[in-house]
Amino acid sequence: MKYDSQLGELRNLLPTAKNILIALPAGADIDKLAAGLALFLTFTSQGKEVSIVCEDTLTVGQSHLFGIDHVQKNVPALGAGGNLTLTLEGVASSSGTIPALEKLDWSAENNNLNLVFHVIPGQIFQPSKIVPKYQGSGFNLIFVLGAANLDSLGSVYKQSAGSFTGVHVVNIDSQNNSQFGQTNVVDTNASAVSEVLTQVLIDLGINVDADTATNLLAGIFLASNNLTSDKVNADTYQIQVPTQPEISNFIQPNTPSPEERPMQEGVVSETIEPEWLTPKIFKGSNLG
Repeated sequence: MKYDSQLGELRNLLPTAKNILIALPAGADIDKLAAGLALFLTFTSQGKEVSIVCEDTLTVGQSHLFGIDHVQKNVPALGAGGNLTLTLEGVASSSGTIPALEKLDWSAENNNLNLVFHVIPGQIFQPSKIVPKYQGSGFNLIFVLGAANLDSLGSVYKQSAGSFTGVHVVNIDSQNNSQFGQTNVVDTNASAVSEVLTQVLIDLGINVDADTATNLLAGIFLASNNLTSDKVNADTYQIQVPTQPEISNFIQPNTPSPEERPMQEGVVSETIEPEWLTPKIFKGSNLG
């Protein structure tokens, strides 16, 4: 298995992970979107609660990807789990103390919670801004695809950094990055993020449906410029997605042209056979 050593801990976490977040970087291309949506469809089919986020405004050119309507711009706040932190900006000293504050108290009044900041007489306690943050947000796993670092997620991370705190992050990429995850599957020899993800699914033994396989295929073809990229190698052509029984190989060798067929196979007809013109792409229904 190609990524077996990287995925050891993930194998133990996946069976019990109920809430999963998939995060894509700002300016995500078709390859990264296709990989993210393939993962979204895979985990959704397993009965998990899955959210996929990207700050980008989606375009018509991306509408052919299955599940594209499930991409959100913001990290959803889950109803359960996660600690709420209220950050009061501009009140702490460089040493980490709060010079103007004597103590903090709280009280319940009707349906409200009152936080009482007891200020030392003669001191000024005036926060410049109060920012609520949810730590953990109830996610069991976070998958980040095609990102150089967490900051490259743009507003997805900037506005919800607490959601990434204390959660196991899986970093999957085909370009060098800062290795920011607890699990890092970064393969710079792969032609696409979709290719890396396909191999991850193979190593994890996860079966996928036709829609997911189609997304992965679209990502690989777009990222590799129809398999003409310098990064396309034997691994790219030989890769097979672990599909459900009704689906065969993911990428198959091209049918040889008449000129490439051995002479002993008989006389080659000049007439184009009808099935050669049929698009070789998996069909499936959209999610939702």
